[in-house]
Amino acid sequence: MNLSELQSRIDKIDGFYGALKSRQVALDEEIRMQKDEMDLLSKASHVLKHMLDVMVKDEITKMAGLMTYGLKTIFEDQDLTFLPVMTRKNDKVHIELKTVNKGIEGEFGSFGGSVAVIESFLLRILCILKMKMARFMLLDESFAAVSAEYRPNTSKLIGELSKKLGLDILLVTHEKEFPEFADHVYRVVETPKGLTMEQMK
Repeated sequence: MNLSELQSRIDKIDGFYGALKSRQVALDEEIRMQKDEMDLLSKASHVLKHMLDVMVKDEITKMAGLMTYGLKTIFEDQDLTFLPVMTRKNDKVHIELKTVNKGIEGEFGSFGGSVAVIESFLLRILCILKMKMARFMLLDESFAAVSAEYRPNTSKLIGELSKKLGLDILLVTHEKEFPEFADHVYRVVETPKGLTMEQMK
């Protein structure tokens, strides 16, 4: 091989080396950009998680406010508070719902069944509002377990929430305390021709 051929081969090798070097520089730049993008995505993920936590806390605070308001309205002689506790486990948000009386969880005595009924009613209202469902609720003897002493306040709360939230509530009941705060009251009457509805209010 003469000097000219050797120089030609060296030039080709230099060309390959230059091309590989350029490719390496391009790949290094691409890796750097990918790392920057990953860093940006990681920061965005943290920001979004924080925003979601704030939104969830805000919604939970609103829910707790309505629940506590309802409980305090009905059970005036108690010190009931609805306390949702939010925790994060394995990067997932967990919410535990608690009700305390005078700071003690589950201390309801003989009126515990009444508390559960009222909380169930209030949670159903929240579901209707949050899911943007038709603002109508049918309650069929839903408050039979509420102690007689708390029925007038329950009736008052139902009427108040119905008006404030624009929620139509149809309550079927045998309890005499509930019609007091209703806009309309009907009674089922048995006649010789069968059952009929009679407007009382």
